[in-house]
Amino acid sequence: MYRKLLIALHLAGAVLSVALLVSTFVAKGIITSKAQKVVLENSRAASDSLAAKLQKTLDSPVLGKLIPETARQELEAELASYRNSPDTWLLSLAEGGADHAKVFDFPEIENVIARKAVDVLTKGVSELKDHMDESFRGLIFDLRLFASTNVVVFAVAAWLTWIARTPMSRHWLLAFSGLMLGVFVMSITAYFDQNWTWSLLTGSYMGWGYPAILGFATVYGILRISPDLALDAPTEDSPVP
Repeated sequence: MYRKLLIALHLAGAVLSVALLVSTFVAKGIITSKAQKVVLENSRAASDSLAAKLQKTLDSPVLGKLIPETARQELEAELASYRNSPDTWLLSLAEGGADHAKVFDFPEIENVIARKAVDVLTKGVSELKDHMDESFRGLIFDLRLFASTNVVVFAVAAWLTWIARTPMSRHWLLAFSGLMLGVFVMSITAYFDQNWTWSLLTGSYMGWGYPAILGFATVYGILRISPDLALDAPTEDSPVP
C-alpha cells in the first residue's frame, strides 16, 4: 500500500515538474510578467539617477549650450517620457531590443566635453537594460533547473520504489522518499515565499545548490539500497517494516 502511494506521489511530482518546465518555454512571457513589477521597482534607483544626471546636463550653463538643439529636444523628450511614467519607460527599454539604448547615441554631438557627458548617459542606459535582461534570464534559467532536477529525481525515486522488494530496501527507500518530498515541499515554499525583490535585484536564486542537494540524496539512497535490489521479495513470514 505504502509502495503504491509513494509511486503515485513521485509520478505526480514528476508530471507537475514537467508541466512547470514546459511552461518556461510556452508561457515564458506570463512568467516574466509576474516578476516584471519587482524588476522595474529595483531598476528605479538606477533610472532615477540617470534622469537626474540628464537633467543636470541639460541645465548646465556650459554643457547645455554645447548640445545641438535637435539632440537637446530628443533628450528632453526622453526625460519627459520617463517622468510621465517611469515604469512604462523602463518596460519599453527592456522590450526594445539591443538597439533601444542607442536612442541616447547622438552622432551630431561633436564637442568633446558634451560627447563625453552623453556617452556616460548612453552607457548607463545600456547597463540598466542589461541588468533587467539578466534578471529575467536568471529567473527563467533557475525555474528550468529547478523543474528539470525534480523531473529526474522524482522519476528515479518512482523507479527505485517500483523495484524495491526487500524490507531493508523499502526501509531506506521510505526514508529517502520522505527526505526528497520534504526537501521538495520546503524548496517550493522557499522559492515562492522568498524575497523576490532581493533575488531579482542580485540574481540570488537557488541555482545549482538545489540539484546538488537532491543529487547527493539520490546517489546516497541508491548506494544504500543497491545491495538489496537484487534480492527476492520477502516471504509471508518475513518482517514488514
